[in-house]
Amino acid sequence: MRVECIDLTSEFYLKSQKLRNQVLREPLGQNLFDEDLSDEINQFHFVALEKAEVLGVVVLVPHYKNGMGKLRQMATSEEVRGRGYGIMLVKALELFASEHGMTSIILHARHTAIGFYEKLEYKITSDVFQEVGIEHVVMEKNIGVLGL
Repeated sequence: MRVECIDLTSEFYLKSQKLRNQVLREPLGQNLFDEDLSDEINQFHFVALEKAEVLGVVVLVPHYKNGMGKLRQMATSEEVRGRGYGIMLVKALELFASEHGMTSIILHARHTAIGFYEKLEYKITSDVFQEVGIEHVVMEKNIGVLGL
């Protein structure tokens, strides 16, 4: 397994969108492809690959706020959950963010993902709120600069 940062012209971009849709939207009765994805060109897309198969994805919104990146759209294929793919994706995103001048990462975590992010040292910084029809909390982590 390897993690790559891809752009929207990559053969893996559509596969990563399909995985995001399958994991994050279809269970909610929604469709990612109905959303406005035009700003994705300004974001960084990381994929976990085995051969030519996308088994995980996470997206970074660079400099979302002053020195802060935003982690969004984290998804792993059901067959690889619990095997470290998500951890590797987040670590790659954090390193990239740090190397590009961001000192912290913010994210909106579904209730079911809080434990995953807490293991990666993210802290809850908000009350519960609704997003895409389900409960979320804001979580943040200080990543420093170059050298997590």
